[in-house]
Amino acid sequence: MTEAELRDITGVGASARLIRLVLAVGSAFFLVAGVLLFLLPDSFSSWIGLASSDEVAWAMRMLGVALLALAGLMWLVRRAKDHPVLGAGAVMMVASALLTILTVTLPGEWTPLRWALLGAGAVFALAYLALLLASRRL
Repeated sequence: MTEAELRDITGVGASARLIRLVLAVGSAFFLVAGVLLFLLPDSFSSWIGLASSDEVAWAMRMLGVALLALAGLMWLVRRAKDHPVLGAGAVMMVASALLTILTVTLPGEWTPLRWALLGAGAVFALAYLALLLASRRL
């Protein structure tokens, strides 16, 4: 593989293109989760093994609104130039990693949805990390 071919598949431009795709998929994921959290907070709580209460339902609705806003921002920022998209990828890498850690430390039983959220969070965090590292290659 020549240096020019290597540059075409690595670096800022290629990484930004792939981060745009990850942002779009993540946006759809957060959109669905946000709607469920806002409309069905008690059900969502039980699906992830968390005991439900009025306080938990309120917090779930608040989280749902935050995820809906984040989904919209992720969808919009993917249209930005390469370097802002890389910055958004860095922010989302940290957010995904923190959400993954919080999923591990969530009190309650381990349910299939909790395992799925753990896997999704880890995959998103690792995808952003890999693409950001690839953007640093020459």
